[in-house]
Amino acid sequence: MRSVLLALALSGSPEERPWQDLVLTIEKDFSTSSDTATLCRVRVANRGRHTWPGSRVKFEAIALEGGVAVARERGRFGLSLAPHDALETIIGFSGLYDRFEVRLVSKDGRGPESKSRRGSRSKKPKTKRKSGT
Repeated sequence: MRSVLLALALSGSPEERPWQDLVLTIEKDFSTSSDTATLCRVRVANRGRHTWPGSRVKFEAIALEGGVAVARERGRFGLSLAPHDALETIIGFSGLYDRFEVRLVSKDGRGPESKSRRGSRSKKPKTKRKSGT
């Protein structure tokens, strides 16, 4: 019982994990055809109360053959995702596939709520070039 309570306490409240209100779906786009590529529509529905900038909702789409991932593409949405609204975008795979999966991602592998580390990277000192004179 104690371990269950600890797990619940560590997982945080739903307010701390609003990305869990986002539901992704993917399906092949049958309005286009190609001999060498597959286009898919990726849709995100917001079932929560939080508004998301679409650029923060990043995903990885996976093409499957026999249950094995054979191609991966990453993408994100545009605009803004309001509560109880949805957005969609198109993603392309090189190759012809019929089965897909999609999941939310961020730089550190957690949901979109995680913070970018871009600002905390240490920069290498620039070396000065010697002039040829």
